[in-house]
Amino acid sequence: MSIISIIGTSGVGKSFLVKQLAILDGSPAFFECEEGAIPDEIMESVFSGGSPIKRWEWFRNHYHTQLERAMEISQLGMTCYTDGSPMSFEAILFYEERQYHNELRSIIDTMSHIMPDKTLLLTATKEKLAELIELRGRVTENLDETLKRAIDIQDNYIALVKEKENVITVDRSNFDFTKSKDLNYIRGLL
Repeated sequence: MSIISIIGTSGVGKSFLVKQLAILDGSPAFFECEEGAIPDEIMESVFSGGSPIKRWEWFRNHYHTQLERAMEISQLGMTCYTDGSPMSFEAILFYEERQYHNELRSIIDTMSHIMPDKTLLLTATKEKLAELIELRGRVTENLDETLKRAIDIQDNYIALVKEKENVITVDRSNFDFTKSKDLNYIRGLL
């Protein structure tokens, strides 16, 4: 079968959509991680302004493990859903300070052999992103900082997918992933 990755900026609803689709299809799902599962020093480094190398290595190792597991399962004939993909690193790269780009690019290159079969990019309006970020209520996030970063990274995703194959972009601003009609529409795209 195939590996379907749901990507998008922070707070857009990737994890929730992956969970909903996996439940609907009875398929395995692999997640980026939620607050509490990511080590504190990694979460704190997102807004600290320090070197991103340790954080990127942690996420690379996590994604690598998740995608390899998804590949093993998909080879048995099952579709798998993942939250995030190597493309996520490319979108975030441009948000990091230039002095780290070469080292970060080499981290991205170590993942080029584990790409999903299909990718769905979720986007949203600034207002919808603010609503979703506030709704998830992460204690480590400042809404204004998180929203600015989310919008910048979303812009990078949008620019990136123009040069990629097998990527479907969906503005989720008017979708409710608790509604079966919206979930079935998304499933139809995949």
